[in-house]
Amino acid sequence: MDISPTKARTDRAAVALATIAPLIVVVLATPGTMMIGEQYGTDALPFVLVGWCVVLLGFAIGLNRVLLHEVKSFLPFLAAVVVILAIWFWQRQAFALLVPHTGLTYGYFLQPEGARARFWVLSLPFWVGLACLSVCCLVALILGWRAGARRSLACMIPWWLAAFIVFAFPSMYLDGQGNASIFI
Repeated sequence: MDISPTKARTDRAAVALATIAPLIVVVLATPGTMMIGEQYGTDALPFVLVGWCVVLLGFAIGLNRVLLHEVKSFLPFLAAVVVILAIWFWQRQAFALLVPHTGLTYGYFLQPEGARARFWVLSLPFWVGLACLSVCCLVALILGWRAGARRSLACMIPWWLAAFIVFAFPSMYLDGQGNASIFI
């Protein structure tokens, strides 16, 4: 079966687009999220974060269609987005339960009375999420390898990098600020 040069160029362009698109998320997500937070307030940020997950899910569909052409190879990408949303929900619930609603001061999580909240709101969810995302990434690579995508597996790296960065937004914000403001 002979592939025409036009078809080969189209395939290469589709693979390049599916690989580069998540890099755009990596570059634009942090400043875009911060800009929207400054302009519309922190109440808009949960919608922005869920929006980034929807964008990542769309890019995963495109990447899977271009590289692997199998439904089961899409499942780790879907699981990663579900893990991200579940961990954010966990952080939000833990924050509501463990952090006092009045009189929060800068560095609350660094003080002894905030240590328990820091563990349940920041540390444990972040490391559990990181472990789950790492397992999803490994499963995606194994399924891609079994599907015959050897060198094409490198095209998945930008998507997983974007997923790890989007996942870490709430934790980076809380940990970097050192205070108790939150947008998850």
